[in-house]
Order: sequence, then C-alpha cells, then structure tokens
Amino acid sequence: MNTERREATSRIRADKPLQLNPKLVDALAGKELGLHRGEVRLANHSPQWEQAFTQLQQILHGDMPAGVKAIEHIGSTAVPGLKAKPILDIIIGTVPEANSEELHCWLLEHGFIYRGEAGNLRPDTMYGFEIQTNIRLINVHLIAYGQAARQLQDRRGYLDGKSKFIIQRRKA
Repeated sequence: MNTERREATSRIRADKPLQLNPKLVDALAGKELGLHRGEVRLANHSPQWEQAFTQLQQILHGDMPAGVKAIEHIGSTAVPGLKAKPILDIIIGTVPEANSEELHCWLLEHGFIYRGEAGNLRPDTMYGFEIQTNIRLINVHLIAYGQAARQLQDRRGYLDGKSKFIIQRRKA
C-alpha cells in the first residue's frame, strides 16, 4: 500500500472512487447487483450474491490492515430466498484501537467511495462501491468490533426471525 497516498487522503464525502480495483470489478460483474441511487427496487434472491461476497472477502483479506477483525455479509442479500435490494451490505469490524486513517486508505485503494463518518445518528463509517457512477453495488459499514459484534448479533437475530417468519408465511 502506498504510504504517501495514506498521508494525503482526505475525509471529504465523495461521489466517485479514486480508482477501481480490477479484481473487485471482475468479482462483481454479472452478479445481478446494482441499484441506481434514489431507486427502490426488490429483486429475487440470487445465489450469485453470496458468490460475490465470498470473492470480495477473499480480495479484501489479501491486504487488510491488522486492525480488521471480521468482514461479514449482512442485510437482506445474505438471506437465501428473500427478495432484497440488489446491493451487498458488508460490515467490517475493527479493533477499537485500529488506525482509522489506514482503514480509510485501504478501502479507497480498493475503489470504495467514502460516504460519511460515524456520529450521533449511526455508529459506523460508510463506504460504497460503484463500477458505474450512481449505481451502488456494495455498502460497507466500518465499525469498532465491540459495536459490530452487538450490531451483527442483533442483525443475525433479526435475519433469523425474518427468515422463519417468511418461511411460515409461505407455508400458509
């Protein structure tokens, strides 16, 4: 990773990536992902979503900073059989003392777009990934691991309950 770039990277909310990681582009191409900003649409579940996440996870693991503890697929696209917005939601859990600038630069170097800091309304820092401008394929939620574990546990409980509810409704 480029140390000079790390020191010079700003925290200005962006609409376009600095660069795109060609491996990520290849991993996401043709995976039935993407939604124009402002558009609300549900798609039938695609097994390609899990394949896309697995490839994304492997690519990010290749050079992830020491402060990253977990990269998980969350949200409706992680639930087989469930209609969802065709955007992968990824949570990246970090150790509390992780170097936030190193994490920020790591994601930018892979082509993620910085969308905003944690604050009073949300505990995570947001990034997005778009191959074409304004067509979001991935939302990344960067969060300290203790908070991520609680959020993920709540989310998994929610998803388990949601899946059971949907299965019961389909049988009815």
